[in-house]
This record gives sequence, C-alpha cells and structure tokens, in this order.
Amino acid sequence: MANISRTRRIDEQLKQELSLLIRKEIGDSRVMMISITLVKVVRDLSQAKVLVTYLGPVEERAEMVALLNEYAPLFQRMLGKVLKLRKIPKFEFVYDEQLEKGNELSALITEAVQEDEARHKDHDE
Repeated sequence: MANISRTRRIDEQLKQELSLLIRKEIGDSRVMMISITLVKVVRDLSQAKVLVTYLGPVEERAEMVALLNEYAPLFQRMLGKVLKLRKIPKFEFVYDEQLEKGNELSALITEAVQEDEARHKDHDE
C-alpha cells in the first residue's frame, strides 16, 4: 500500500518537473500548447509513460510527440541531478487520445438527445 502511494507521489512530481523542463529546454514555441495529462511510472522506476495532449493543429501532433521523445534522455539526466530518487525512469511520451474520445462521445450524446427531442416533437404535433 505504501509503495502505491509512493509511486503516485513520484508520478505527480515527475509530471510537474517535466512540464517545467519542456517549456524551459525546448526552443520551440509550440511546446506551450503541450500539456502533460498523466505520468505513469512502473514499480521499479525503470520506465515512465508520459501522456500528453497538444492544442495545436492535428497535423503537428506526431511531430510534437517525436520532439518530446528526442528530448527524453536529456530530461532524464536533468531530473537525475535535481530529484532525490534512486533511479530516474526512461520516459516515453505518448499522445493522450482520451480527450478526443470524450469529445466524440459527448458529440454522439448531444446528437442522440437532439434526435430524440425532434422525434418527440413530431409525435406531439
């Protein structure tokens, strides 16, 4: 149980530190449109999956994720100097598609409600 809360604490700490490093170290203004949604570290701290969203053009998503993955070794080294962890994980940046899935689901629900209202309106007349 204590190990789980420790891992969650590390997840949150890495999320905060990576957010700062991304903005500080990458010389591309588009990184301001990147948001880290989740960091998930494996139990032995060897790896961490970093889920990100990008608010810029859809066509640039893959490029931005690739850019983050290019910088991943640098982030690992820099965090090794400032964090008091026995091991700094290797980072894998992945685009978080949950936001789009949520928006699609919301749009489907809205559409279904509108169709239902229209159907009931037709029956009432």
